[in-house]
Amino acid sequence: MRVTTRSKRQVWGARLACAGLTTAVALGLAVSPASAADSAGPPSQEGVQPILELPPPENPTCDDLIPGAFDFAFKVDPPTAGNHQFDAPHQDGSVDIGLDNTDPDHVLVNFLIHGPYAARGVIVKGGPVANFYDYNATDFPTGIKADALLHAAINDNNGTYYGLSHIDFCLIPKKY
Repeated sequence: MRVTTRSKRQVWGARLACAGLTTAVALGLAVSPASAADSAGPPSQEGVQPILELPPPENPTCDDLIPGAFDFAFKVDPPTAGNHQFDAPHQDGSVDIGLDNTDPDHVLVNFLIHGPYAARGVIVKGGPVANFYDYNATDFPTGIKADALLHAAINDNNGTYYGLSHIDFCLIPKKY
């Protein structure tokens, strides 16, 4: 009978490899629900790539996503096409919302803000997740007055956009 002995280095190398593999599998299992989750989809007309937001127990708000970077929030629930008036701290304004329902599986949203305001962010909620369009970036240091082709997240189970639940506008004063 032949007995093979391994060096301590070989034994510890094998143990570390197994520990690394176990950790990788555990992390993969912990992350898999999120990675197998839905996707944000294509950017808006202005080139802003939506960020997929998984809601905490409640829907994400402007305070959750860009705390302190906006003046007030305005929610359109349910989202309908037309002019939506808002009461603002400085001066009232409104948002025109257009809904492109040409393809009912891929409803697109456009907006135009009236009054001395601009959007620092827009949250498009649909299904169990939300898409966040962040206009608080260097390309839009003073926000944005209008954009198009916004949408809810993509349901990866069927490749369609989730139905719209509501739209939140994170607004700031816009000086001309």
